[in-house]
Amino acid sequence: MTRRTALGAAGALLFVLAACAAARPQESRAPAPAAALMPQASPGQTVDLLIQGAVDTELQPLLAALEGSERIQIGSWTFWRGRMAGTRVVISRTEVGHANAAASTALGIMTFRPKLIINQGTAGAVDPALKVFDIVVGESTVDYGSFQSSHADLGAGVDQARWTPLPHRIRLDGGDRVEFTSFPGDAEMMKHALATPNPRGRVLTGVIGSAYEFNRELDRLVWMRKTFGASTEDMESAFSAVVATGFKTPFLAVRMVSDNEFTAPEFQRVAGEYCAAFVVDLVTRTSRK
Repeated sequence: MTRRTALGAAGALLFVLAACAAARPQESRAPAPAAALMPQASPGQTVDLLIQGAVDTELQPLLAALEGSERIQIGSWTFWRGRMAGTRVVISRTEVGHANAAASTALGIMTFRPKLIINQGTAGAVDPALKVFDIVVGESTVDYGSFQSSHADLGAGVDQARWTPLPHRIRLDGGDRVEFTSFPGDAEMMKHALATPNPRGRVLTGVIGSAYEFNRELDRLVWMRKTFGASTEDMESAFSAVVATGFKTPFLAVRMVSDNEFTAPEFQRVAGEYCAAFVVDLVTRTSRK
């Protein structure tokens, strides 16, 4: 999905902990309606890929390609486990936004222990040169809503020139906090993605930006690109990457441009379907190697 406001790393982690507590086995609670009771994942089972999408339009081609699909509900988040071209895959509907992305990623990693995560879907262009239906493969992801401002007196107005980026800080393995201004994409899967054809546009590397925002002011888009180097904006990728980094799980964001406020501002919802179809092709090609 597209666009977002950053929670700080501490707030996101608190949400994840609350989500994990909410996702305890259904048996410990009052009985839920039959439709809400879903099979739980077996502890210890691992999968090759966890593929994420925020909304149904970003998932349909993936679900259609999943063989032996088993739906698993954990709290508010839905997962489907099966095989795609012989590869053990879990598809995750993260839902929209940074808090949902962080929670669903943590649950997906702890439950399925994936070897790699692909976060995919639509994104708005921040780089004016991008065209609708271009695929951007994330050499890195960045939270462009994470910044601090210097003091300004009442009446001085809002000036983005006073805003500077704030890094995320993660205690890897419980040690000292490590600063991350961005989160690198997995180099090997990036290479495979760049070799996968996109019948509707180009396949490029770039910086995938995320915040819980929907930006249509051109000056702000220019500031986002200048300050954070963002090529695109969505609402989930960077926050899934934060959690993946904390669990030391390789991660790659793949996004298709659905709109460009500079040149083509109308949102193309079908880009979600096209991006998912691209990822199906990527998985199929990778499984043959």
